[in-house]
Amino acid sequence: MTDENAVRKKERYVVGLISAAHFFSHFYILALPPLFLAMKEDLGVTFTELGLITSVYAVGSFSGQYPMGILTDKFGPRWFLIFGTLTVSSVFVLMGLFPIYWVMVGLALFAGWGDSVFHPADFVVMTASVRPKRSGRAYAIHSFFGFAGFAAAPVIVDPLRVYFSWQTALVVIGCLGLAMTVMLLANKSLLVGEDDAIHSEATQIQPSQSMGVMEFIKFPPILILFLFYIAVALAGNGIQQFSPSALPNMYDIELSTANRVLFVFMVGISVGVLFGGYIADRVQRLELVATVSYIISIITLCIVALNFLPFFLAAAALVLGGFMTGIVMPSRDVLVRAVTPKGNAGKAFGFVNSGFGFGGMVGPLIFGSIMDSGEVNGIYYASAGFMFFAIITALAAGHYARAGTASQPAE
Repeated sequence: MTDENAVRKKERYVVGLISAAHFFSHFYILALPPLFLAMKEDLGVTFTELGLITSVYAVGSFSGQYPMGILTDKFGPRWFLIFGTLTVSSVFVLMGLFPIYWVMVGLALFAGWGDSVFHPADFVVMTASVRPKRSGRAYAIHSFFGFAGFAAAPVIVDPLRVYFSWQTALVVIGCLGLAMTVMLLANKSLLVGEDDAIHSEATQIQPSQSMGVMEFIKFPPILILFLFYIAVALAGNGIQQFSPSALPNMYDIELSTANRVLFVFMVGISVGVLFGGYIADRVQRLELVATVSYIISIITLCIVALNFLPFFLAAAALVLGGFMTGIVMPSRDVLVRAVTPKGNAGKAFGFVNSGFGFGGMVGPLIFGSIMDSGEVNGIYYASAGFMFFAIITALAAGHYARAGTASQPAE
């Protein structure tokens, strides 16, 4: 085996391992919404109160992302990634064993803290292990597994609810995450940071320059990407978390049918991510990829919200929107890597991904309130609005990147 083949094999194995962990990170984020109708009846709560559980989960993720980024840059990602996987999977086991509303709210905070590890640690490992010329495809695979986790959640969780109970479903999926923890432990030597980079060309070309949170706030490309992540999180939140409850009201379908549509929607995103990885390695104007893709997605969301087509056509429009949304993801991650000085990958990805946490924190409350108002199609109009804001921030980030300000943080 040539050196090049050996390098590629190791890159693929590392990306595969990290992507498998990323699958569970996203799987757990969407594990509860397919159970909302059953939980609402058993626990005697409203959709807004159920949204509070996922909001608290997001609070944990939001508050933990940047500190975890600092820690992974300083101490390496290995044990933080293992401990985070152990924490979030254990919480779901406990939720199933103790299905009391306020207990679940409290446990959700710990689940969020565990989940906050994944993006900073994952991207530190990939920055250290994957060469820049292959980063678009690597990020595409990583994102693909994340959205595959989203897609798998309703498909796995709902049958467990039907044949057993929603409590049993939570215990089972928690045990699956514990198995992933064992896999990470068995391969812990591969979970390296930038100081132990597998390839000298894997890390960024800029000299090492430690940056603090205030420097990120003063650094336009990173700050704008942080706002972009918030908008993307809010746009996706209503669709992913409340479609299983909204679609039966809008189109007079069964809950199981709505969950299958959500599954196909997430598959559409996953396929789009793979296609987007190919684009990200070949296109310079990455912000235009986001603009075109999101315009098409906005149109499809409005089609679903207007409720004037037969259900199968509305579902097809939703899936097309998911595919176009997925195309953007690798370009987004490549742009963050490109503007981040060496030695700051964990902090940079932790900072911008905390935008996901913030969006996930407020999104369930916004969309839960829309659902409780009875105007359930409003979740799609609201998602389209947040997507429009994402276009604005993407264009702004692209402007700064082309102006050459990306490599020089503000003093």
